Amino acid sequence: MNGIILVNKPIGITSHDVVVKVRKALNQKRIGHTGTLDPIAEGLMILTVGKTTKILPYLADQFKEYICEMKFGQRTDTLDISGKVLEEKESKLISKDELIKVLNSFLGKSLQVPPMYSAKKVAGKTLYKLARKNIEIERKSCEIEIKEIELLEYHDNIVKFKVLCSSGTYVRVLTQDIANKTENIAVMTKLTRTKIDNFNLENAFTLQQIKEGNYNLISAYDVLSNYRYIELQDLTRVYQGKKMKFDFCNDETVMITKDNEIIAAYQRNNEDGLYYCKRGLW
Repeated sequence: MNGIILVNKPIGITSHDVVVKVRKALNQKRIGHTGTLDPIAEGLMILTVGKTTKILPYLADQFKEYICEMKFGQRTDTLDISGKVLEEKESKLISKDELIKVLNSFLGKSLQVPPMYSAKKVAGKTLYKLARKNIEIERKSCEIEIKEIELLEYHDNIVKFKVLCSSGTYVRVLTQDIANKTENIAVMTKLTRTKIDNFNLENAFTLQQIKEGNYNLISAYDVLSNYRYIELQDLTRVYQGKKMKFDFCNDETVMITKDNEIIAAYQRNNEDGLYYCKRGLW
């Protein structure tokens, strides 16, 4: 059993819990996932099954779409509604037009500091584990990109917006930055991931559907279509891990395929222009 399965993660469980449940349902030990969702969050997860777990490094840089709900007037240690309340204050009124202007100010590339309550590791230590011990360490800022952002609702200090952002963007941190620009404090109250690259939440399966066998697997060939495919009939050099030359392209990474199956990922060396086997996917 090999392929990709789209899962609709419910609120209240971790991404690891989702993997464990799907492993049990499919009776398959080899399952990975791309893009962790917090227990408070719901929505689309991509799980790789069987040998398809080898393509995980090539799924990491995809853009993701979220629908986020935040509330002015409160601040917590986790930046969302599940955390310990640190501060409460009356919200400063802001017009809808002003709020749209603030949201649009985040379009493009910028730097963002990962929150302490996150699964990110710094110097081998998981941040949220340190946070639970009331230990805060310095984190380096990371470049993120907001491609699209749209205000969906705004009433009674509740803001609901949709955002299309690069992988590695913490929407909880974005809500704080939005609040700061309006001279407010805020907490994220709800988060739904609706899209990962070309895959939509509406095509995902619930854990119950997967348990009942009501699901479909997507091939790695369909998932990695944003890469250049180079079709070869003789795979001898590929299986031997030999370097190759492709005069017709200069893409940094290409996928070697045969009969609609991805065989290996090759990466270009800028010094000699040759492609080297980066990872066998058979």
